[in-house]
Amino acid sequence: MVMKRTQGFLKFMFVVMLTLALAGMIGFYGCTSDDDDDDNNNDDNNEPWVPDNTAENLLLDQTYRIDLENINVVYDFYPYDYYVDGSATAVFHMRPDQVRPVIHFDFGRYHIELQEIWLDNELLDYENESDIKIITYTETTQKAIEFQRDLDPNSIHDIFVRYRINLPYEYPYFFTDVNDIDGYGNEELWPTLNTPHELVRHVITINVHSSEDFNLIASGYVVESSADGIQTWTIDTEESIASYTLMFIVLPAADAEYRETLINNVPVRWLSFGGEASIDRGVGMLESWLPELETNLGPFPMARGLSVFLLSGGGGMEYYGGTMTSVWALEHEVFHMYFGCSTVARTYRDSWWDEAINMWYEYSEDPNFPAIGDNFYSDIVSGRSPIAVGFDTRGYEEGARIMQACAMELGGRTQMISFLKHVHANYTFKPFNTLDLLYYLQTYGNVDMYDRFMQWLYSEDSQTTAQDWEYADAIAEKHRVDLTPPAHLIEKYRKK
Repeated sequence: MVMKRTQGFLKFMFVVMLTLALAGMIGFYGCTSDDDDDDNNNDDNNEPWVPDNTAENLLLDQTYRIDLENINVVYDFYPYDYYVDGSATAVFHMRPDQVRPVIHFDFGRYHIELQEIWLDNELLDYENESDIKIITYTETTQKAIEFQRDLDPNSIHDIFVRYRINLPYEYPYFFTDVNDIDGYGNEELWPTLNTPHELVRHVITINVHSSEDFNLIASGYVVESSADGIQTWTIDTEESIASYTLMFIVLPAADAEYRETLINNVPVRWLSFGGEASIDRGVGMLESWLPELETNLGPFPMARGLSVFLLSGGGGMEYYGGTMTSVWALEHEVFHMYFGCSTVARTYRDSWWDEAINMWYEYSEDPNFPAIGDNFYSDIVSGRSPIAVGFDTRGYEEGARIMQACAMELGGRTQMISFLKHVHANYTFKPFNTLDLLYYLQTYGNVDMYDRFMQWLYSEDSQTTAQDWEYADAIAEKHRVDLTPPAHLIEKYRKK
């Protein structure tokens, strides 16, 4: 899967050949001749180039097959026995020309014990390949459950799963643990589709079976109740979001500080084990950061505000209306509320641009921050399939410099921020890929950066060195979340 660079300035070079083991066919991505390139770019009549996502759409439909309409999950959490009993319903319809459904539900990390799985009120045998098969793809590590039933494409269907999650922790908490760099998300906790463009409303109910009080913070609208010794929280995203952007964490109330604040009219809920993770410090940072973001990029995107689990070390992870983050990464993760969690990449490989925009916004405060060089070639996008999980970590540093080149083309930092505000205002929850972003840039600024984007992001002649990769990986590692509780808390529960 490569992008070939030919002689001269080509106007459409995006050639990707993907072998679909599942479909038994080969899909060609934008395979054109030089003559076709001229036609696609409309040089003769000066009409703007428009990206053609037909082949990518076909691949996504053939791979994911279903469109989710809602996900409803109920968890019964037994904190001192370190397990969770779950039941989940995913309601869906089939994508165009698809009849056999698939779902993502990974059992490995949490040693999930599957108890029941149903499709449209039919109980299936997970061990019987005439009911269910596990399928793999050559282009991604993401496995899928394929149901051996052909469904009516004009009807609504549902999958119901009952299971037990065996928590691998020494501390009585339960939380989402997403890593978009490696590409694993909440398909480890409930059945869904692990892809950024699949947006669905989620309702998650968590029942905590304990005589002790617990606290929870989460994405979206949260309602708490209690009865018969059970604390219950219902989380409703209200908005349709990518599953991997839903956050929650629930833990013993005695072990962490919980606080509610209102910053620039944005409700902010805080949870912290203390120590270096000072809520006072976090509040102080957001008192200037949130007004700046609202001025430059628009109103805060999440109607229910922000939930912050503040950590003493590690990096951070952004979620829809939430983040688990160290203090040093707090501003970075909150920026992602605009780019990453509400302005959404179409595929994982396109996620480079939300990190690039984020890092550019920080670095470009220095007027001497350098743009990417004309001699830079990479396959940051074309080096991965649209159905692959994870993104290229060169998106942090080299990506930021690509964004600086875009800013210079538009006229500077102020003009680039205006463009980003325009993108956020017009494309929130409308997933787009890298070529779409290029189209938005070119039509907004009346600039032509096509050839440079092809060279910087889709070239097989990548000049990235081993040292460059080590640096990119180090940056990515710096951003990884460390949710390990303080040692004295782990010791506290070892003695129980």
